[in-house]
Amino acid sequence: MSDKYKGKITIILQAISIIPLLLFGIILMLLASHQFTKAMYGQVEEELRNVAHNLETMFELIYPGDYKLVGDDDYRLYKGKADITFDYSLIDRVKEDTGLEITLFYRTTRILTTFYNSSNNRIAGTTAPEAVIKDVFEGDKACFYTDTIINGSDYFSYYIPLHDSEGNITGMLFVGKPSRNVNEAIQQSIYPLIIADILVMLIIAMGIFYYTKRFSATLLKIHGFLSDVSTGNLGTCLDDSVLKRNDELGDIGRSALSMQRSLRHMVEQDALTELFNRRYANRMLMQILDKAAKQQQPFSLAIGDIDFFKRVNDTYGHECGDVVLKRVADMMREHMESLGFAARWGGEEFLLVFDHMNACDAFESLRYLLEGIRSLEVAYHGETIRITMTFGLADGDSADIQQLLKTADGKLYRGKSNGRNQIVL
Repeated sequence: MSDKYKGKITIILQAISIIPLLLFGIILMLLASHQFTKAMYGQVEEELRNVAHNLETMFELIYPGDYKLVGDDDYRLYKGKADITFDYSLIDRVKEDTGLEITLFYRTTRILTTFYNSSNNRIAGTTAPEAVIKDVFEGDKACFYTDTIINGSDYFSYYIPLHDSEGNITGMLFVGKPSRNVNEAIQQSIYPLIIADILVMLIIAMGIFYYTKRFSATLLKIHGFLSDVSTGNLGTCLDDSVLKRNDELGDIGRSALSMQRSLRHMVEQDALTELFNRRYANRMLMQILDKAAKQQQPFSLAIGDIDFFKRVNDTYGHECGDVVLKRVADMMREHMESLGFAARWGGEEFLLVFDHMNACDAFESLRYLLEGIRSLEVAYHGETIRITMTFGLADGDSADIQQLLKTADGKLYRGKSNGRNQIVL
């Protein structure tokens, strides 16, 4: 065969290999973008749901009793014995802490809200959207929406119905997040993935160009690995034969592995403290609970909260608060290295799981950790910040993770109410 036809065959082989590869890269990029967007939507829904139910509980704790209108001409909204018609303190504080918009409806009318109109007046007295009235108020169910238009802007929103002591619907509670913020976060997160995907595809194309005869088997291994990663299997392994190659295909494999590690870091770790995040901690906790049940081994968990952390942010700024969180996280990571794991549970809350350790032993370990935190000195712009923490500790004697977490959280709340700076067992 002449060199002319050999060249044509090489070009044809490269073309029929590269074109499907490029198509695969585009599909993978679209799938990854879709899956990531879907995951972000789910995360937003979870965030809004948690805030809505927590806010409902806070209203019940602060203002016990049913919602009711009182008056003939000048109507006033009461929660139990308290007149809350113009009491915006709770919803404004939650908005300040979370950045989310809040609205309390009596039946279908806004009474308390953090929304303002162009005249800088709250838009109280307006009515909920018809779809929300039908789904939430009339349908008596909590609903998540991705396209709610309020005050001329798009929001991701979560509505829950409110009931009186007899189970009748008396209103609704809304928590919302601007769609612009969510979409910007998605774009900022997806762009690096797209760039990484494009780079990987380009390197693979170079490998195909120089290794036409040997690329097929290696490419299939890489394809399988990337497919597993794109479907969420971040624990999958790449064949060593790919990693041992000293050519472009080997570089592709190592880039794909690096991308996998980056994805695992994004999915499993909290960006600020580099501890496990709440979602991954729940998965780890499920594994420990299952292992403890099968092997009849003890474990314990604790939820800890930095005392008066808001005061640190208000006094020294949020950057200082971040420094404090990192220092506390470093201390927890080092302390828990051989005992179990630590995770950032949310805000200034942390979860510590003691594997193979009952509550009494965990209490002694926590006491040692708390002494270290008490002696911790955080230097920031010439200031020295000292902190304390409160922990609620629960023995892993239940098969219900939510019950264990609720128990630990209840003990944490008790410790907060009884002076803080302590461990409640």
